[in-house]
Amino acid sequence: MTNHEIKKKIVQYTRLAQSRGYTVASEGNISVRLPDGYVMITPTKIIKDFITEDDIVVVDMDGNQVDGTRKATTERFTHLAIYKKRHDINSIVHAHPVYTVLSTVIGTNPFEKIFISEAAMFLKKVAFAKFAKPSTKEGADAVRDVCGNSDVIVIDRHGSFTCGKDVETAFSLLEILEKYCKMYYMASMSGKPINFIDSSIVEELRNVLY
Repeated sequence: MTNHEIKKKIVQYTRLAQSRGYTVASEGNISVRLPDGYVMITPTKIIKDFITEDDIVVVDMDGNQVDGTRKATTERFTHLAIYKKRHDINSIVHAHPVYTVLSTVIGTNPFEKIFISEAAMFLKKVAFAKFAKPSTKEGADAVRDVCGNSDVIVIDRHGSFTCGKDVETAFSLLEILEKYCKMYYMASMSGKPINFIDSSIVEELRNVLY
C-alpha cells in the first residue's frame, strides 16, 4: 500500500468515526505505523469532518514531525508509547465514545462479566488505564502500562485506544467496544437482571480464532 493510499484510508476512517459519534469537533486521532518505522497520524486542531489527505502528517518514533504542513496531534506520544511496546500493532484509533467513557464516569466496569459472545471473541480482555491529563507524558505512561496484553484500552474519564494490524481492525474494535458499553448501560438502566455468560464459556470464546 502506498503512502497516499494509507492517507486516504486514515481520512476515510477518521470521517467515519466522526459520523458515528465516536468523536466530535477536533477530538480523536488515527495513526498507522509505516514500513520505514515512521508513523502517519492525524493533525491537531482540525474538525474531523473536513479532514483531507493533505492534512495527514508523519512523525518519527520520538515524536518529531518529519512531514506534513499541519501540526501533529499532541496525543502522538501515547500512540508511540503503544507502538514501542507492541511490535505486532500497525494501527491505532483513539476516540471518545460516549457510552464507553460514561461507564468510567459512573464508576462501572462493563467487562467484569460478559453477556454477549462478540465482546469475548473480539475485544478479548479490555484493559483500563487510570485517569491522567490528556496529551501528557503521564497519559502516555498510563496507557503504556496496561497495553501489553490488550488491543483495547479504556482510559478513565477520557476515551479509548483500540489497536490492530490495520486501520480496519482497530476501528472494528472501537465499534464493538462502544456497542457493548451502550448495551450494558441500557441493560443496567432497565432494572432487570443481566443474563451473563458463564465465565468458563467466556474463556473459550476468547480463544476462538475468527
